[in-house]
Amino acid sequence: MSDIKSMIRFGIVSAVYPGRHSCRLTFPDRNDLVSGELPILIPAGAKNSYFALPDVGDECVCVCPSNDDSNVGFVLGSFYHDKAPPPTDNQDVSMIKFEDGSTISYDRAKHELLIDVKGTIKLKADRIDLN
Repeated sequence: MSDIKSMIRFGIVSAVYPGRHSCRLTFPDRNDLVSGELPILIPAGAKNSYFALPDVGDECVCVCPSNDDSNVGFVLGSFYHDKAPPPTDNQDVSMIKFEDGSTISYDRAKHELLIDVKGTIKLKADRIDLN
């Protein structure tokens, strides 16, 4: 079990590479060691793609198979904490909240989709059905 614990690391994003969906992390508990460029895990990536990156300064969890090598591994994702709390405390709501305050949320109990944009909404579709 101690081997597994040593593979799980908490770091702070120090650089982001959008074209490769990867980042580097700094590990404060390892004298600010900087990782190699690590891929960020996603829920899907072939027929259905998902693109979301952490920002520089975000805290993330990663797995590095070798305790001695921070250049090999995967970023599992970020997490909420006191300085970055969840955008909602309602279990029925799925939400994306952006830095400018814009949100996209769906409340499954109310069957309600809310899109609150602090700018322009552009829709592009082959067909729109408003039934």
